[in-house]
Amino acid sequence: MLYKLLCTLLLAFCAVSMPLAGDAAGITQYPKLVEADYWTAQNKEGDKLILDAKGVQSFNAKVRAASRSVPDLLHYPATVSGDSLKTRIMDYLVLEDDLYLHGNKVSENYKNILRKQTNVGAVPATVTPRYAVTVRRSSLRNLPTGEGLFYYAAERNFDALQETSLDPGEPLLVLHQSANKYFYYVQSVNYSGWISTFNIAFTDKKTWQQYAEPEDFLVVTAANVSLKTSGEQVIYQQGARLPLVSEQSDTYTVEAPVRSKTGLLQKQRLLLPKSVGVHKGYLPYTSNNILRAAFAFYDMPYGWGGLKNSVDCSSLVFNAYRTVGIYLPRNADEQEEGAGTKKLLEALDDKQKTVAINGLRPGAALYMDGHVVLYLGQINGVPYVIHSLGSYFSGGQRHVAMKVVVSDLSLQRSTGDSFLMDLRTAVEFR
Repeated sequence: MLYKLLCTLLLAFCAVSMPLAGDAAGITQYPKLVEADYWTAQNKEGDKLILDAKGVQSFNAKVRAASRSVPDLLHYPATVSGDSLKTRIMDYLVLEDDLYLHGNKVSENYKNILRKQTNVGAVPATVTPRYAVTVRRSSLRNLPTGEGLFYYAAERNFDALQETSLDPGEPLLVLHQSANKYFYYVQSVNYSGWISTFNIAFTDKKTWQQYAEPEDFLVVTAANVSLKTSGEQVIYQQGARLPLVSEQSDTYTVEAPVRSKTGLLQKQRLLLPKSVGVHKGYLPYTSNNILRAAFAFYDMPYGWGGLKNSVDCSSLVFNAYRTVGIYLPRNADEQEEGAGTKKLLEALDDKQKTVAINGLRPGAALYMDGHVVLYLGQINGVPYVIHSLGSYFSGGQRHVAMKVVVSDLSLQRSTGDSFLMDLRTAVEFR
């Protein structure tokens, strides 16, 4: 009887300790595998410093050198060629496709109105950038409109004009204004596009530099932190920085940027509990810190271009790495082609790819056409990843996920090939 009881207890222990094959295959919801602690515990060198502060600065310089979309804002040219700016603004490629607004096909007349709103005729021969800061979480758009345009009449998730989202307190260089004056064309840390006039505040260069390169700041480590400023709740997403004024026993005093009625920057001091998910300065650059950051978004909705106050596949990677002070390109293809230590996977067979992936440091990014995932580690030789997933296929059928998931690489793409088969490049950012 005692022997039987011991066997029963042992089987029960194994059941909660080891994932069953069915639970762990594809997208898993097995309790241990969807928690950062499981993966950080088995990451033997997970708390080892990858780069110190100086090394991070050096790597960021490599990122800027390798990626056109990531300029050195602090050393941005004092003037910009008007012709080169016009070329950037007149990126109307999206308007060549059929687009839908509120379920109705967009007319050519409407598209021409959008082109005219870019106001390229008003761009001078030489442009002098102006200094500004975002005052709330804001969409950065491909064209100067806040209306969502979609490739299908029933589509509501993938806005063709949504490029990315910017957090409050992000430094901007303002380069141009739309014809109706409702939007500015701006350069941010890793993207340029159109932002609502009412979401930014102008300031002088010296004050702007305090946001571009702050000395004392908190970095958001939670998925989102909300602050109430001037009567509204303002969202700061993971990796955003808040200027730090002082530290108390259980709170921080921070400064939040606010827009005056005349569009100028003002600062509002607020108390922030230490328990909300922030860290004084950047986190140390370790692979375990990258994993913990990524898991902050687990099971949150897929947010194309940062919509829904969440992340898409490449912003999951971008946010995790900016918690340690590394600023990557925003889009997956530019991350793949940019700086980092790379393993080329495309020419390898599945077995060779698996061996190569399992030799990576957890937190490495794995790229395929149009998608990126973060490597977590392996179980019995099977690599697992965390990613913000729109959809996947099985048996020729499309399955909608639209959330941040943990999975292996057996998920299929529309071609029927597995994620593993389609992997092209692995990148360790160092």
